[in-house]
Amino acid sequence: MRNYLRRLDLPRTATLSEIQTAVQSSMEDTTDFQSLNDTEYVLTDNIRRTYYERTYTQYEAISAAIDCLDSPNALDTQQWRDRVVEFEPLEDY
Repeated sequence: MRNYLRRLDLPRTATLSEIQTAVQSSMEDTTDFQSLNDTEYVLTDNIRRTYYERTYTQYEAISAAIDCLDSPNALDTQQWRDRVVEFEPLEDY
């Protein structure tokens, strides 16, 4: 999952004006305009940003839990490794 705020090197508490400024300065330094457009699209709308933050927080928690399964004493009683599936986002929507 993409971390849009890290992409812009901003804290989670970044304001709308900080996000817009960071996007504009990043546009000058890159050729990856699609990624920046996606970042701006998600972070500049309050509803989309809230949904993104909740989803990203859950993603981080699941990733941390799966990383814990790599410890030698971990017991995977729920077969989490079998349940986690990497997926590619849809290109045509």
